[in-house]
Amino acid sequence: MRDLGEAGQFTGDVTFHAADPAQPNVLRYREEGFLTRPDGKRFDGYREYDFVLHEDPAAIELLFRDPLSFGNRYVLLQFGEEGEEGVCARDIHPCGEDFYHHCMIWNGPDHFETKIKITGPKKDHLLHSIYRRA
Repeated sequence: MRDLGEAGQFTGDVTFHAADPAQPNVLRYREEGFLTRPDGKRFDGYREYDFVLHEDPAAIELLFRDPLSFGNRYVLLQFGEEGEEGVCARDIHPCGEDFYHHCMIWNGPDHFETKIKITGPKKDHLLHSIYRRA
């Protein structure tokens, strides 16, 4: 479930699978589901990324898979913070004049969250996604 603030909520499923047997450190991420707006209208949608797992330093690199930005880096989430919420990896993605402050938090092997604070002249909101293993 992803809370999009005034835009509504996105609910659906996420799958991870090996992108290429020759690259065991790359996982394909696909989310698909429905955006439900506050007025009750519903739209289907999906998004894909490649998650590239790095060991030294420990990080997760997210690469876009959409046609416009295919293969470009979205964020390089670097580990280094552990707090009350769990282990956190962070990075900032500039998008035009706006900035996406991305934080991925692991609460255990079956639960993680992302909090993306978007700031700038065109946007100012928080995207909060909760992922739980089925």
